[in-house]
Amino acid sequence: MFVDAALVALVLMVGLAGSLGAYRLLSLKALAQEREQLNAMGQRVAGTFEHRLMRIVEALQAAGRMLSAQPELTHEQFMRYGSGLVADASLLALLEWQPIVPHEQLAEFERRAAREQPGYRVLEPGRPGGDLVAAQAREFHLPVHYSWPEDDAAIGVDMAFDPRRMRSKLLARDAGFPMASEVFPVIRRGPPADIRSGIAVSAPVYRTPRPPSPEARRRELRGFLAGVVELPTLMAEVVRLADASGLDVFVFDQQEANKLIYASRTGEPSGSNERDLTLSVDAGGRPWQLLLRPRPGALGAEADRTPLAVLVAGSLATLLVALAVARSVIVRRRLERTEAVLAEDRQHLSNVIDGTAAGTWDWHLDSDRLVVNERWAQMLGYTRAELEPVTGKTWEGLCHAGDLVEAKESLKRHFGGQEERYAAEFRMRHADGHWVWVQSSGRVFERSADGRPLRLAGTHLDISHRKAHERRLHDDARALEAANRQLRDLAIQDALTGAFNRRHFDAVCLAALDDARHGRGVGLCMLDVDHFKAYNDRYGHQAGDAVLRAFVLTLKNGLMRSTDAVFRLGGEEFGVIFSAPSAAAARQFVGRLSAAVHELALPHEDSPHRIVTASFGLAWWGAPTPQLTPEAMYATADEALYAAKRAGRDQIVTRCFLVGDGEVAVPGGT
Repeated sequence: MFVDAALVALVLMVGLAGSLGAYRLLSLKALAQEREQLNAMGQRVAGTFEHRLMRIVEALQAAGRMLSAQPELTHEQFMRYGSGLVADASLLALLEWQPIVPHEQLAEFERRAAREQPGYRVLEPGRPGGDLVAAQAREFHLPVHYSWPEDDAAIGVDMAFDPRRMRSKLLARDAGFPMASEVFPVIRRGPPADIRSGIAVSAPVYRTPRPPSPEARRRELRGFLAGVVELPTLMAEVVRLADASGLDVFVFDQQEANKLIYASRTGEPSGSNERDLTLSVDAGGRPWQLLLRPRPGALGAEADRTPLAVLVAGSLATLLVALAVARSVIVRRRLERTEAVLAEDRQHLSNVIDGTAAGTWDWHLDSDRLVVNERWAQMLGYTRAELEPVTGKTWEGLCHAGDLVEAKESLKRHFGGQEERYAAEFRMRHADGHWVWVQSSGRVFERSADGRPLRLAGTHLDISHRKAHERRLHDDARALEAANRQLRDLAIQDALTGAFNRRHFDAVCLAALDDARHGRGVGLCMLDVDHFKAYNDRYGHQAGDAVLRAFVLTLKNGLMRSTDAVFRLGGEEFGVIFSAPSAAAARQFVGRLSAAVHELALPHEDSPHRIVTASFGLAWWGAPTPQLTPEAMYATADEALYAAKRAGRDQIVTRCFLVGDGEVAVPGGT
């Protein structure tokens, strides 16, 4: 007070000169005061938003742990929990129990639920704004089993119908604590009503209290205790505080590409305003951004007039300086409170880093100095002292050469402004020699006047377990694909000879006919091993199987085009589908097959020829019509085959047609 009085006396003595000095001083302080005042009000508004959301998270976390310790949950018990919890966390519009139900257990689940809640069914929205329909088949369902209150609640609605709604729940499952969702229309049943937007905070409930690892949590998950809070209710107190301070408030979901989810006045904030205050809040495992915009005249109106009054009226210098001193005291006190809040925020950030086991880094690009915390070094098997001095070269030396190029490209894109944040995944060498998968993210927070990046900071997370799981999934998928290919081959191939089987005959016939209608002649040759029963009786069935395999190999070797195919149609009966431009070419092709069989010279003492021979029936069409079917082709070639056998075997009998399925035959075709 003495110093303030001396200052007032000095102002009185210097007169107009002092008034001018006071004017300049107050003008500068007014600008600083406006920003400090806005920061103080903004911290209060953001703190209120965070506090209201964290109350919901903490209440659901406690309730989720209580349910994890309880093996069964009845409708009566949930109603008792729900009424108490909703009363304590008054922001909640709904409290829902959503159990995990594998698809194969869905019917049994519906029967058990209907005993408590008659008419209970698991449903999902058929289309936006449409009626609810029976839930589709999926790996698991997440129906709303119980709800408090029950009026118009989404009882039976399967929340697994929407992958976006499931995103925060799956994160909560793996993390082991409640997670807030993005903004969705709140689902209610009953008569149509105004659709309200809200968020769901989902707390995982396990069969055992707090499983130690993500894998165990996935295995032990029973379901989710979900609290639904409507945005107008969540924001009511925040808007009241902002409105009392003359501020408009806009809330963005940073995890959804800075999507605007709430505005205290209609419309999105247009353009940028140098008076805007942007604050980030991390609550419920989700990053939010609050933009506070002062309304015209909300800040600094009196401060703007006071310096002018000092300049004009030197006689009021003492009063103005006293006011400035008083306001300085107020500002100082506000600064002290702000510092306390900032200290609390720093502690909160430290707790988050400890809780997520994140390594932090701060890269001074000009000096190439890299400031890391102890966790950054520990995940690589070192202490920070062992790595000192840490530079960008240290990181490059530890990074896998195959991943370093992509990581540097990501840095380059961020430095150039193409990407808002730097993000990369790469391997780093552990002290004992193995590789550790690291997820690195960060951003530039200091640039030179010409836009050159000066400092980049971010975090490292060990994602080795996730990468190992992804690798196992990839290997399983490849093995399944190989097995499927093998099954497809087995479905169309004869196991003994490797030729196509009768089941695949029609498909190949149809493809060959389609080609033939575009200008290619098509032929079907059927052949039967002569005196094969006698061969089996003398030489045995194993020798007979060897003959069949030799026949198929010989037929395959004689094929001319990739579209030609060999089939085993019966015991010792085979078919060959092939393309031939003319009847003569078709006969020559079959003649070569018969000659190749003779060249095998397989001994057969019970055959008149003393070797294994075959009878051939050929059917060829020069320009088949759409009425020609695989059945008609088979019947024509089969008739020719039996004609060859009646003619004494080891014969080739042909049936050749110019068009259609036999309407006009080539003269001398038999």
